[in-house]
Amino acid sequence: MIIDLSELTDGFSSKLRVISYFLAIIKIKKLKKNVYIYEKKSFDAPFLFTDLCSIKKFKVIKLKNKPSSEIIFTPYNYSDAINSLKKKYLIKKKQNNKFFFISDLSYKNFIPNFKIRSKIKKINLPNKFTGFHIRATDREINIKNFIKKIQFKEMMFDFHTKHMIRNILKNSTFNKLLKNTFICSDDKVYKNEMINLFSSKLNIFFHNSKFDIKKHRQTNGIDFVTELFCLSKSHTIISNVGGNVVNTAYLLSNKKIKVYKWSEVLNLFIILKYLVLLIFWIKNIKNLIISKIF
Repeated sequence: MIIDLSELTDGFSSKLRVISYFLAIIKIKKLKKNVYIYEKKSFDAPFLFTDLCSIKKFKVIKLKNKPSSEIIFTPYNYSDAINSLKKKYLIKKKQNNKFFFISDLSYKNFIPNFKIRSKIKKINLPNKFTGFHIRATDREINIKNFIKKIQFKEMMFDFHTKHMIRNILKNSTFNKLLKNTFICSDDKVYKNEMINLFSSKLNIFFHNSKFDIKKHRQTNGIDFVTELFCLSKSHTIISNVGGNVVNTAYLLSNKKIKVYKWSEVLNLFIILKYLVLLIFWIKNIKNLIISKIF
């Protein structure tokens, strides 16, 4: 099975999602478990799946040259590409639920490489802990740029995230959940703030990630995947906005993780969630109208 990820430029989690579709085809059709993957680094996805992970019970071959592929996923064609994939391998409509169910189950086959597994082991996570996750970079907006920058349904203002960090222990539900806490973030400032604030109040765990604040993705691939698989071992995840990282951790897990999003907690800032959604849909409708005209 050939999987061309070279035009999938919207993040590492998207690579896992697309690979899972092909794994579902292999399992349903009982095809040979050899997976040939071709991929490129991009602005939003600056590291490669084949450098960081393998697939349990599958042989993964990293391709150096671009293959001739009929089906290529991009950030904008998921629905059409999935339909093409199912059509090519004769997946009938009555098999749709089975296809997506097996696709989700396929996440259990993803495993990090030996170096990452060693890093996770050294963190010495307890059997039961909560993952405290702050997503910034492309999910964070501020007063100056929020109209221009909103590109996802789930985004959060910087001051809202800071409010979350400083007030989360005042919430009785979260206070109980955060006794043993794994702290992670794609932003150096937020991560350090959380460690400094909670080190004297909670039993905290974290990975010593290296950050390059000049880059769009501040962490490298090894550190990102280390934190991702640590999150997947938690019993609960508390995140500012959630997003693909949290969804992926949920699917990688061998247990059902309870997920809380601070953007959905009922407080004075809840109106910001609906403001973001309103602008998101206005921009999408505008783009649709322009595409129809031209």
